[in-house]
Amino acid sequence: MEESRLDRIEKNLELFTIEFNRMHKQIAKEILDLKESQKKTDEQLQKTIKKLDNIGKQLGDLGLVQGEVAEDLFYRNVKSLFKEEKITFKSVERNLKKKGVAEYDIVAIDGDKVLVIEVKNKLNKNMVDNFINKKIPIFKDIFPKYSNYRILGGMGALVIRDEIGRYAEKAGLYVLTQTSDGGAALLNKKNFKAKIFG
Repeated sequence: MEESRLDRIEKNLELFTIEFNRMHKQIAKEILDLKESQKKTDEQLQKTIKKLDNIGKQLGDLGLVQGEVAEDLFYRNVKSLFKEEKITFKSVERNLKKKGVAEYDIVAIDGDKVLVIEVKNKLNKNMVDNFINKKIPIFKDIFPKYSNYRILGGMGALVIRDEIGRYAEKAGLYVLTQTSDGGAALLNKKNFKAKIFG
């Protein structure tokens, strides 16, 4: 007896349904495996992000420590460095700041003069320009007790390329750096005349 056309259609439909269900289960398993793999990837990514955050914090802390070392070097030596310049500072302050406005690393007073020193790890031209054009001009506004003083400027850095040191000096700034033995020195030429900024 020959299979009727309807029987063949039913049989093919049944085979198709079996194959469809098998493929559906396989796809569902692959999706589940993919989700599990994605979850593991996300967990690993979170661990990596935490490690990178920790490394960033450590590098930031290292930069802060280096900055403190530089500030401390110049703060401790500022009085002796300027004796040759015939400047005798009566007081030297560190980290003079007005919250949210500006911070001045070293401020030294001699008679009617105030020397304001900005300290960096490695000095560049933009830092010099920013100090001269933005920080020095607002100093007396932020600290009115110095309104009757003449303002001198200085830049101190552990690392200063020669051309940057000359640039700062031409701008009228005292230039301080570290010596090969770990001390501090003025880089300015003997006949240097500091600019009065205000």
